[in-house]
Amino acid sequence: MVAFKQTVRIPENHKISIDIPESVCTDQVGEIILIIKDKKSSSENVSNLKQAMNDPVFVSDLNEVSLDFKDIDSHGW
Repeated sequence: MVAFKQTVRIPENHKISIDIPESVCTDQVGEIILIIKDKKSSSENVSNLKQAMNDPVFVSDLNEVSLDFKDIDSHGW
């Protein structure tokens, strides 16, 4: 298996063409995977984390996980 990577910006028409290297024989089967990177800025992420700290379900889950590891954390590494 050989992998080729191309990074592109999504154009307004939402169409992307892919250049296949000449070394790849015709009639071969290839798989195309499109990974879209999240555009959220770090300030948005910080804002979301701050909001999560006021979410009672999130805080409860966080406390529960903390209690699960309390015993092992006391042993040190």
